[in-house]
Amino acid sequence: MVRQRVKDKLEDKIEEKPVKNSDLALVNAWYWAYYNKIKLQAGVFELKGHEYLIEPMTSKAHKKVTKKGAQMGFTEGEVIVDIHGMITGVYLKGVLYLFPTDDDVSEFSKSRFKPLIQNNPYHIGRFIGDTSAVNIKQIQKSNLFLHGARPTQKIQGLKKESAGLRSRAVDKIVFDEIDLMDEAMIPLALERFSHSDVKEESYLSTPTIPDFGIDRLYSESDQRWWIIKCPSCGRDCCLEDDFPHCVKFKDGQSYRACIKCGKALNPSDGKWVAQFPSVKDFEGRWISQLNSLYIDPGDILRLFENPPNGNLQEVYNSKLAMAYIAAENRLTVNDIFSCCGTHPMATEDRWGPCGMGIDVGKILHVVIGQKMKWTGKKKILWVGNVPEFEDVIEIGKRFNVRQAAIDCYPETRKAREFRKNAGFPVILCTYKDKIKEGLKQDFDLGMMELARTEICDQTHLAIKRGEYIFPRRNAALEEYAKQMSNIAKILEEDEKRGTKIYRYRKLGPDHYRHATNYFEVAVKNLSEAYEQDPMRSFLETITEGKQDDYNPLTYGLA
Repeated sequence: MVRQRVKDKLEDKIEEKPVKNSDLALVNAWYWAYYNKIKLQAGVFELKGHEYLIEPMTSKAHKKVTKKGAQMGFTEGEVIVDIHGMITGVYLKGVLYLFPTDDDVSEFSKSRFKPLIQNNPYHIGRFIGDTSAVNIKQIQKSNLFLHGARPTQKIQGLKKESAGLRSRAVDKIVFDEIDLMDEAMIPLALERFSHSDVKEESYLSTPTIPDFGIDRLYSESDQRWWIIKCPSCGRDCCLEDDFPHCVKFKDGQSYRACIKCGKALNPSDGKWVAQFPSVKDFEGRWISQLNSLYIDPGDILRLFENPPNGNLQEVYNSKLAMAYIAAENRLTVNDIFSCCGTHPMATEDRWGPCGMGIDVGKILHVVIGQKMKWTGKKKILWVGNVPEFEDVIEIGKRFNVRQAAIDCYPETRKAREFRKNAGFPVILCTYKDKIKEGLKQDFDLGMMELARTEICDQTHLAIKRGEYIFPRRNAALEEYAKQMSNIAKILEEDEKRGTKIYRYRKLGPDHYRHATNYFEVAVKNLSEAYEQDPMRSFLETITEGKQDDYNPLTYGLA
């Protein structure tokens, strides 16, 4: 194959003015675009200022991840690689592009794909078949499939699993802005590799939260940095790693500088260097706007020092290509452990009344506790998981549960049966992104709609303020603490309104966080928690719930 004959040529450094070579153009997407002067929206595809695109566009790695700043040209580069691969027969089974939403699919089709066809009628347009469908584009003998990343869709009022991703095999899958997708879509999409011998994955995204999405994938790769060798002292410089000290000013003008000798650096002179070269066939690249010749590094520094509306996360994510979350927007495991009392995890409570929160999944995660009348603090007695609803009922009886709240999805029928058979009041809860009054309750049906951000804020602030008292540290509580930290509050754009709003983003298993949210609902709906037992209320007040065991003799009250 031609691809094999010129393999060695791909490893050579491509000069700014390469010699015309038709064989190389067949196997090298970057060279093909440069040699044929492929026209993009911003102008002709060129080398200057985009040297960092050469390696990723010529790489044959089966798995690539790019953690990037906004407007760095990687999306255009990826599109060129994929169109070139379908034209030359590399991706005979086609390529799947996965976007966060269906709106993103439409935008890509109009603003990225269509202009390439119109502006390049000979090199691209003549290979394009029917383009009337928004989500399927015929290219030579292959197809480009465009899908929004949604695991379910509503059909006649019922939730159905999206089958579109499983319908046909493909040779390559591109995850565009993966941080804005539902992570459940990744394994679903990868099932389309089942009949492919190529199996290439490409992940591109501006990062959001640490250890999530593109940031997590990058940490699993060989972690390549764009390294610029200082022409003066010879130091290997990474602007992202050296920021903010790498931005200097002279005569009012900013420049990129070596932090050792202070001499100016030119991003065009860089090269990709893997920090973990032992990781094979999984290339990861991290690059920010600091390496863009079209952006003043001084502007980035000024935004960093004085972020618009105090939104430092946007500067970190879009400008510096760094994951970031403000400390106040995410619980830590230490936040949980700092609220631990001395009481052990209970097995029952004869006093009560207790509230219970239940999150429904493959197994049921349960949080049980009490609200102390005089202090208002919530004392958690037991956290754990059980396989069946019958187990939850039995636990509820042991703890004298007088009010429970449960997630009514995804097992709505079972949740209703649980409410009917529990033997204590049960509120069926569902999340909404926004509810005008904060919550909406149907007392006849026992249903309550919760404003997701508001109830997450409520539990977040309650723990930060020390309003919870957890059992002393044990294995179950360590898992609880981990899950409580697997959710973070970030500022996102509301696509419908075009405004910025705060939402909580899942970072990992978070069942206990939702069970705690439902526990908040349960104890709020309990009648005065210790009204029936003023002596217990008194003891809880003076000890703040930290006694190991309640024994009236200890206090001379029996």
